Amino acid sequence: MYFNIFHTANVVFYVLLGISAVLMLQKVVHHIIAMFPGKKFADAKKDYKYAILIPARNESAVIDNLLKSIQEQDYNSELLETYVVVESDDDPTCEIVKRYPRTNIFVRKHLELKGKGHALDEVVQDIFVSGKKYDAYFIFDADNVLTPSFITEMNKCYDAGYQMANGYRNSKNWNSGWVAFASAFTMSMINTCNNKARAKCNGCMTVSGTGFYIASEVLEKVGGYKFFELTEDVELSLYCTVNNIKSTYNEYAIYFDEHPVTFKQAWTQRVRWVRGHWSAHNKYRKQLFAGLVKDKQHKLSKYEYFIDIFPIALLLGSSIAYCLFMFILAIIGSANGEPIAYKVWRAFTSEALSIYFFFVLYAAYMVILERRKKINLTFWRAVWGCLTFPAFMATYIPLAIYAVLKRKVEWTPIVHNVNIDTKK
Repeated sequence: MYFNIFHTANVVFYVLLGISAVLMLQKVVHHIIAMFPGKKFADAKKDYKYAILIPARNESAVIDNLLKSIQEQDYNSELLETYVVVESDDDPTCEIVKRYPRTNIFVRKHLELKGKGHALDEVVQDIFVSGKKYDAYFIFDADNVLTPSFITEMNKCYDAGYQMANGYRNSKNWNSGWVAFASAFTMSMINTCNNKARAKCNGCMTVSGTGFYIASEVLEKVGGYKFFELTEDVELSLYCTVNNIKSTYNEYAIYFDEHPVTFKQAWTQRVRWVRGHWSAHNKYRKQLFAGLVKDKQHKLSKYEYFIDIFPIALLLGSSIAYCLFMFILAIIGSANGEPIAYKVWRAFTSEALSIYFFFVLYAAYMVILERRKKINLTFWRAVWGCLTFPAFMATYIPLAIYAVLKRKVEWTPIVHNVNIDTKK
């Protein structure tokens, strides 16, 4: 009886492992493509006019760094106009904004509508009413900092006919601890191991929060910035996919972002991500399936968004469930003197170590890829980050359960205070 249970558990586990491996073939291809240089864009034939939108509630500690980097762009400054969105005239951010030309302060009126999506929609609506015209809207968070060529690189994408594009999201604080390391790698997984391959295969991009533009014609069609989920970037990505909006990724358009340092900050941020991701995908799942069946464009992208995280969830879920089951079975077998109990212990140990070292090696693979970008990561921080990365990823399991079961999840601002000089 004991042997039959052990044998059946192994069969079920390896069947699930095989299914997840097949479903993840596309991801494997993406990771192979990630090893090579990203898609390059031809020099633009024209310089276009852009609005830059920055939600900046109580961001006086970092907003100066971003505005300075916008002024230092090697792009025609007369074609850039910035809108900094605040919630009150008393916000210290306002005094900093006044120092910069072509930079406007927009004070929100509808504070009952919380979240980044509502803040962006309010300023876009105001621009529509004013009659001002822009070719596209760039969206940044207040803690971002742009490299001098960022707008020039993104202008190449717009000139090539892309209605949406996002740049390469580097980190300001790679060396601020294992949480900051792992959080930064989350963005790297989205861009380097997904968007780079999608761009080279003409697929649809996933916007990673900030550092992107969206064409005016898209916002005019929907009547503003009508993406209000907790993760409005995911909702925008899904909208663009189901509506066949042409998007791309430019890894040579580099900007920097600050990541959480404490586990508590990262937990709060990721709870919002998980809940928003789940909600946005539920909203568009039927449209994705319909487009997958009927549309001729972007079928592979629609398939990828439709199955979403199921392949990796199946792989990790079955692996962790197998470990837990073997652990319990091994204890029972040892207590009852079962002759093959040692095999069960061996199965548990080998699988637990396999999961751990898979994530360590995956993190090491990412470090090797990202060092090409000359990320500011010291050797020993990289080693420690790789060794602790599995622990960070493991917390997604209780976090996901908490995010789904929590009655109400709200957008909560993260405190930012890191400033850098991108020229250095």
